[in-house]
Amino acid sequence: MSTEARNSVVTAMLDQMRGMVFNFARKFNLEFEDCLQHAALVMLEVWPRLPEDCRNIPAYLQACVRYKLYDYLRARQETLSLDRPVSPESTETFADMLEAFVEQETERTKRVIETVHRTLRKQSLEVQLHAAEFYKLGSYKPALPSVRRKVVYGRKQEHMRQSFRKALRRDRHVLALMK
Repeated sequence: MSTEARNSVVTAMLDQMRGMVFNFARKFNLEFEDCLQHAALVMLEVWPRLPEDCRNIPAYLQACVRYKLYDYLRARQETLSLDRPVSPESTETFADMLEAFVEQETERTKRVIETVHRTLRKQSLEVQLHAAEFYKLGSYKPALPSVRRKVVYGRKQEHMRQSFRKALRRDRHVLALMK
């Protein structure tokens, strides 16, 4: 194809791709004009390599531009060190923040486990054994419930699970965890 045909197709494609390029630039916080200029350069670079049997040139160019914009994005990204301060005036690093988060999450997990175990201990021994097996509570050791009541053994497993779930929904400590 001639240079005039190339120029007209690239110009028309730039107009068609403005929305895609704008959304890309906005999504990744890039300059729209830089992305648009990069798209035009990509189309001009790809033009000589167009396959002979290419039936849909605009679609081919648009796919090439999309892939190259992601390459452009990857090239602009900088690596982030965990030892780098969060801000210039702060001495706290990203590693410190991550460690604090992990400690906080570990404490919360321990509280959740203790609460579930406390609630489960109020259930009958049969429900405790079934729940420990069904929910794979490896750290849970069943114990006789503190409340004595008549228990019918041989209940369906589904009914035992429903009983345990109902107890969880009613327990004030579990409700406090959910807030």
